[in-house]
Amino acid sequence: AAAASEASAALARTVAHRAAEAAATTDALTGLPNRRYFQEYVALLDRGRRADDTIGILMIDVDRFKLLNDRHGHAVGDVVLRAVARTIAATVRDVDLPARYGGEEFVVLLRDPSRQVALEVGERIREAVARIDLGAVGVEQVTVSVGATVGSGGAERVDDLVGAADRALYRAKRFGRNRVEAA
Repeated sequence: AAAASEASAALARTVAHRAAEAAATTDALTGLPNRRYFQEYVALLDRGRRADDTIGILMIDVDRFKLLNDRHGHAVGDVVLRAVARTIAATVRDVDLPARYGGEEFVVLLRDPSRQVALEVGERIREAVARIDLGAVGVEQVTVSVGATVGSGGAERVDDLVGAADRALYRAKRFGRNRVEAA
């Protein structure tokens, strides 16, 4: 009985530890991996990259999200973020890593894409988000701006690629939003 009790307590600690790890690396609102998980994944990826590895980064930002929150309230904003997150996750391949980067910003790490493929995935995400039906919560349409970059040869750090994609995202915003820009 004592051994069974000890084993039960150990199992409960293991389950609690795994639940705490999942909570620490998953965005509670969207269910996507969070920025911390993404950054830890990127650090591991950087250490193990080979010379022929190609990495693509998409930075995605919900257009005019502050205005949406101000007009419809934060509860509707949360509905929008969950819908956008689901759409992004459904649009990328299983080998790619979508994550919530912060606020209304998302990031996707693409494995082995060409520049053209990264732009096509960004465009598919942009189009899919524009088709989300949010009429039930009073939102006509949601759009996103996307910045895309691809690094090949393993020479670039993934953090540098994230920075390049982020700069491309801001260019997309500056040039009118609801578009994909390449770094």
